[in-house]
Amino acid sequence: MLQRYSIKKVLIEKDLLKYANVSWPQHRIPRIIHQTYKTYNIPEIWNSSIQSIIETNYKDFQYHRWSHEDMRLFVQKHQPEFYRKTYINYKYDMQRIDSFRYVLMYHVGGIYIDMDNGCNYPLKHIVTTMEALDPYSPYLALFPAEDTFGLQTDFIISTSNHPIFKQFISNLHLFNHNYLLHHLTILLSAGPLYATFQERFFNQTEKQIVRILDNQIYNTIFWKTNGGTWFERDTLIILYIYYNRNTILKYCIIILIFIIIIIILFKRRRIDFLVKLTIRQSNHIFYPKNFRRKLFKLFKNKIPSK
Repeated sequence: MLQRYSIKKVLIEKDLLKYANVSWPQHRIPRIIHQTYKTYNIPEIWNSSIQSIIETNYKDFQYHRWSHEDMRLFVQKHQPEFYRKTYINYKYDMQRIDSFRYVLMYHVGGIYIDMDNGCNYPLKHIVTTMEALDPYSPYLALFPAEDTFGLQTDFIISTSNHPIFKQFISNLHLFNHNYLLHHLTILLSAGPLYATFQERFFNQTEKQIVRILDNQIYNTIFWKTNGGTWFERDTLIILYIYYNRNTILKYCIIILIFIIIIIILFKRRRIDFLVKLTIRQSNHIFYPKNFRRKLFKLFKNKIPSK
């Protein structure tokens, strides 16, 4: 387990009930929602989730959709060194999408939401709660909790210029490696595992806050449709193992017990065989067949006759 640099700050249901309807005169988090896709032609499967985001929040937030080309130009303009050394050299599009989120949150801020997230609840309540919990902090950020990795990055809220995203961007090149599996490469190079490591290493102060959104609130706010456009075969295998881990563990234990029993039986039979073989060889060496008769004849021939 990685040691945290700072105390973990969580946004829980109690906070939301207390501050959701509080209105603060100074808005530090930009009221804009960002979503990304490779083109402006969105698959029909996401129409309902996108529409729910817009309809639930149009009164309080602007909405901006970014294509892959928009993303490329934005990163090239605002982070030219990262763009030149890392962004264009990523092997997978998903790495560019993940890293773009951090660049976007740092330079613009607001709310990022994946296309497959549908919205049940106005996001202004989360934003006002964040601003109320830390009224004197100029830098606020929030990630959802994730049981497996630590953090999710499919939903991010942040003020612009938050130091954590500066840290994210500055360290991306250090994690740009091939981690053997496609799935692990995505997660570790710029995805949720990368975000988890960086958040744990981030030094929070009263001026720069990062909060983790409780899973119960996250599951209340959002509903999911089909996503995982970046999944490949190794991802599906990993997910199958994860969601069936208890059953697989039982079968592994049964197989292990069976193998141990076979090994024990084999060793016992081998020991019995060696014991019998040793006895036979001993009898052959010390008591060969007709040994006494041959020995008697030998001595008889060597005794001189009278």
